[in-house]
Amino acid sequence: MRAVLYLRLSVAQDDVISDSIRRQESDLRDLASREGWEVVQVLADDGLSGRKARANATEALRMLRDGEADVLAVWKLDRWTRQGLSAIGDLVTTLDTRPGALFVAFQDSLRSDQAGWRLLAAVLSEVARSEAESTAMRVSSAVWANRSAGRFVGGTVPFGYRSAPRAEGGRTLVTHPPELAVIQEVAARILAGESQASIIDDLTARKIPTTRSPYRFAEMKGLDPVGLDRGSWSYAGLAAVWTGESLLGRISRSRKVVDEGGRQRKVWELVRDADGLPLVAYPPLLDRSTVERLRLALRDPKRPASPRARRPRRARLLSGLIYCALCNARLWVSSHGGRIVYTCGRKSGRCPGPNMTVENADRAITEEYLSVVGHYPEVREVEETTSPESASALREIETALRETLAELASDSADEPAILRRVAILKGRRTDLRAAPVERSIRLIETGLTHSEAWELASMTERQGMLARAISHVTLTVTDTKGHTGYHPERLRIHWER
Repeated sequence: MRAVLYLRLSVAQDDVISDSIRRQESDLRDLASREGWEVVQVLADDGLSGRKARANATEALRMLRDGEADVLAVWKLDRWTRQGLSAIGDLVTTLDTRPGALFVAFQDSLRSDQAGWRLLAAVLSEVARSEAESTAMRVSSAVWANRSAGRFVGGTVPFGYRSAPRAEGGRTLVTHPPELAVIQEVAARILAGESQASIIDDLTARKIPTTRSPYRFAEMKGLDPVGLDRGSWSYAGLAAVWTGESLLGRISRSRKVVDEGGRQRKVWELVRDADGLPLVAYPPLLDRSTVERLRLALRDPKRPASPRARRPRRARLLSGLIYCALCNARLWVSSHGGRIVYTCGRKSGRCPGPNMTVENADRAITEEYLSVVGHYPEVREVEETTSPESASALREIETALRETLAELASDSADEPAILRRVAILKGRRTDLRAAPVERSIRLIETGLTHSEAWELASMTERQGMLARAISHVTLTVTDTKGHTGYHPERLRIHWER
């Protein structure tokens, strides 16, 4: 008989004891020798959980079903699957279609040619599934407890930190001086108004390793990183590092929620302390005031032609800005003689209803606008407060209050403890609201001229640039016959004073 041997070494979270691939194969080959089977294939899934579908397990079952093997041997039933009855059902169906085929689970002394093997296999598979789910729950609970205690439980180390032993046991994060210097340098450059494009090009040119670059991973493991890719910085990477919660020493964790459509999705939330406020688990890299200003500065970056949501109708540059010079009515976008035009909707005996193709009008206004302001540096308005840290703290307290009050809906809620926490949070909110806050607008240069910014801007952003510079545009009738020529003199820009 021809035998296919299936081996699996699970991830550590899935099993209390993981049996080596080598031991499994040795035991199964000894079994095959005693039984007189010819081993035609050895398939292994190394480091994969038995609670998930695995390619090699599927292939082993296919070989049995298609007659390429007569025996499917596994070291133990939970090495084959921990998915419960559904996976056993697939195995039983395959064996029913191949009379004489055999399934063997060596350590369980389970063979499909035994009486009552289906019942035993079903019980063993459900026990394995239950153990796997319990283990996953214990691991998840342990990870949550460790994060709440400020321990680092693994994953990508945020830029600016390194993992280090914790005095109380486990691991924690400490600042990494070379990356901390980059964090502080780039923060100062962003707040000084330097363009993101310039910073990104500089970081890449200086070969500063990105957060998830092979070079950085090797360096953190104590390996020689020479020759490994340091990565290239991007707008998304810049924003992720210089607006992230890790700048403040905070921890985020994911959890699964079910939406109204019954679909499961992952959401991220901050780990909170006993009062419901964000837990500061590691040394902050920047103060809260600086982080708030960075988030304001990076919330609307100038970036080259990024994909945007599709609009119901194509936006026109002068929509809402162009008016009739004769009757002062707003011009509308319409189709006229197969062309898209701006046209006066009040055409009558007193108003001849001037119109111009959208292409010509947009071209004329763009040329005049850039000829006047194109060489000037672009500036951006940044709203500042005398106490941005207080504003941030107030938002955090409001969030903590909402989440704390939501806990009261639980049947097992500790109402006295929750109400005490609510009282503390409300007291802090009252104190913060009483603090005077003054807001001001500061103009910072983006590092681009208006012409350069115009080239990079979307249609919506160009409309905004025009709206800040001009009051409106007027269109008059032409002195020449026909409307197909290019007559920019019919348009007049009314600049803001």
